[in-house]
Formats: sequence, C-alpha cells, structure tokens
Amino acid sequence: MDIFPSTLIIAKNKETVDQKICQICSFLDHQFNQNNPDILLINQDSGWGIDQIRKINNFLSQKPFSHQSKIVVILEIQNLNSESQNALLKNLEEPGSNNYLILSTNKIKSILPTILSRCQVVKISEKSKFENKTQIVITGNLSKDLALSEKLGKDKEGILPLLENELCFYQQQLTKNPDQKNRILIEKIIKAIQMINANVDPRNALDFIFLA
Repeated sequence: MDIFPSTLIIAKNKETVDQKICQICSFLDHQFNQNNPDILLINQDSGWGIDQIRKINNFLSQKPFSHQSKIVVILEIQNLNSESQNALLKNLEEPGSNNYLILSTNKIKSILPTILSRCQVVKISEKSKFENKTQIVITGNLSKDLALSEKLGKDKEGILPLLENELCFYQQQLTKNPDQKNRILIEKIIKAIQMINANVDPRNALDFIFLA
C-alpha cells in the first residue's frame, strides 16, 4: 500500500471514510483515535476556521511524541472557506518529513482545484469493500476456524488488504465498546500483517490469528 504525503478521500458514507482513514493510519503504525498525541483531528468539534490552519502549522512543526510520523486528519474539508483552503496549500505541498495529511469530503465541487492537484485522490463508491462487515470471526471451534482460515487464504494477493480492513473494523469496535477479546484479536491481526510484510507465508499468518 503506497501512502502519499497528502490524501483526499471522496465518499458519502462517514463509516466508509473512517475505515479508510483507519487503514492509512494503521499502515503508518498509528491508531486513529483522539488519544493519539501524534494525530491532529480537524472536524466540526474543532471548527474549520483559519485558526485551525495555524494550529496545523504548529502541530507539524513539532517532533512526533510517540511515533515515527505525525498525521493531520481534516474531515469534511469542504467546510473550509477559500481563504483557509488556500492557506492549507503550503502544508499539502511541503508537509515536512514523516508528516501526512488525510482529507475527506462528500462535496468535491466545493474543493479548490489547487487542493485536488496536490493530493492523491481516493474515491470510494457506495458499494465499496470498506462497508462490508468483518470476515474474520473466531468461533473457538477448531475445525470451523481452520476451514475459514483455509478459505480466506486461497486469495494470496487479497490477504493483506483483507487484514488491513479487518484491523480497521475491530479498532472501530474497540473504540465503541472496549473489550478484551477485540483487543487481543487486534494484536493478532497486527502481528499477522507484520508477518506477511516479513515474507511469511500468508496462510501461516492467517493460521496464527485463528490458533494463537
């Protein structure tokens, strides 16, 4: 998965946007939540005025607190007026080393062309795979779990994207309802992703999730 310094997500469904943001953050070894000191979230709660652009500048000028990178997430960027969008251009052009900006919108016509030209644009349709429910469900029945692992493991090229989607799903579930089982499963999925990235056979990585 290639991560550009500046990404614009175009989608109508909020959950779809959140899952894609979560996927990008996970790839950068971040968890997308408000307790992450190295993620700055700009949304309706913070406001979209020019003051927020100054806040972004200050945030990006500082070193990461506990990660290798810093991420700015701006939800519904169409709410930034022209002045604020223009002020954001310098950050999009030169975010700085290990700095990333993730923007989202459901009204692309409200975005300045200069914003669009500086971002990797990711357009997600209503029937996107990110809206699917989780595929990894551990029942505790060994034969059933291994059968599911075998079934999912047949798509060698699709395993890594699947695991990234599953990670996003369970991280969102954990945010809504802290649960020890979900926390353990998240740790397993992260480890499986690391295994695949280290060239471990994808099927073995899936078996690790179901058997560990």
